[in-house]
Amino acid sequence: MSKVGDILGGDSQWLAIAVVGGVAILGYMLSRLRGGQRELTLLDALIVAVAVAVVAAAGIPLIEAMNRHIEHAALLENLHTLRRQIERYKLDHDGRPPVLHEGSLPQLIYATNREGLPGPPGSKYPHGPYLPAGIPLNPVTGRSVVTATEVFPPEQPSGNGGWLYHEPTGQIAPDLEGFLDK
Repeated sequence: MSKVGDILGGDSQWLAIAVVGGVAILGYMLSRLRGGQRELTLLDALIVAVAVAVVAAAGIPLIEAMNRHIEHAALLENLHTLRRQIERYKLDHDGRPPVLHEGSLPQLIYATNREGLPGPPGSKYPHGPYLPAGIPLNPVTGRSVVTATEVFPPEQPSGNGGWLYHEPTGQIAPDLEGFLDK
């Protein structure tokens, strides 16, 4: 599939409609000019207006599809960042994953000591912070809350939006149908 087809998925039909509509407008206007008619009649203006409306209407699903593609790409990037930082934490803490606490992973947000206790950065708390700006948003849901999951990959979304975290292993997934196994 082409790059446009990859982005648009099933919405590529709208691209075809937009292209055909644009070509039709151009063809109609060229035929009128070649026929020697230099002025537009009311019927010509109506035909052009309808064609422009069809092309504009076809563009709306294209924009929506591109927005979905951008959100999904940002989601996968944030997921990659979370996983990378959890692995860094585990390397610094003898393979132990961060602990889920009140919908967040504070051991990633704050500096920690060897035992994983958060504290002020410095010699007593030399590790991290791994995510100083906080837990990244799930851009599709707009939430960053982290919810525990009993199994990994999760079997269903929690309904909370952000991320699903399997604390025993430190694995994390988007809390979103269709992305649980990513």
